[in-house]
Amino acid sequence: MADRASGQQLPAAFDLVLKVIVTATLLCIAVITFIDVIGRYFFNAPVPGAFEIQEFGMGVLIFSGLPLVTRARSHITVSLFDAVFARNATVQALKSGLVHLISSGILFFVATCLSRQAMNVQKWGSTSVFLQLPIYPVIWLMVGMTALSATICLVFAAQAFAGRAPQSDDSTKDSIL
Repeated sequence: MADRASGQQLPAAFDLVLKVIVTATLLCIAVITFIDVIGRYFFNAPVPGAFEIQEFGMGVLIFSGLPLVTRARSHITVSLFDAVFARNATVQALKSGLVHLISSGILFFVATCLSRQAMNVQKWGSTSVFLQLPIYPVIWLMVGMTALSATICLVFAAQAFAGRAPQSDDSTKDSIL
């Protein structure tokens, strides 16, 4: 029982950290946008580099939220063929496992492409135009969050193939068709 409780605490703590990062990033983007608009329209003095900060923030926001959405199985789905698969639990588990396996493969492919880009950007020393901030840390964060999401999908696939996939009230949680 203690092993299971400690196994549940790590994902919950990691979820909390990601939620704090996502929330803080969104708040920063909103505050910078508000200050920039007020400064631009009322004082003719926009915030220097606001657009670049917002770009970095959007990368952090979207890719930090990806593991949260993946773990919660909250991706947008289309359930055209769920009625066919719902008739047989084995077929439904196989479909769920395949969907998660394919999703994992796609996410690992994206992480690989992003890591190549991050290595090139880091090697070239690319920076943002106005603030001269290095770009590669954000891209490496994107790599890590995408790889984490791919790993979560891989765990879900293994659980589905083992017949241990969590049952949910919404039958469309893992549908791609």
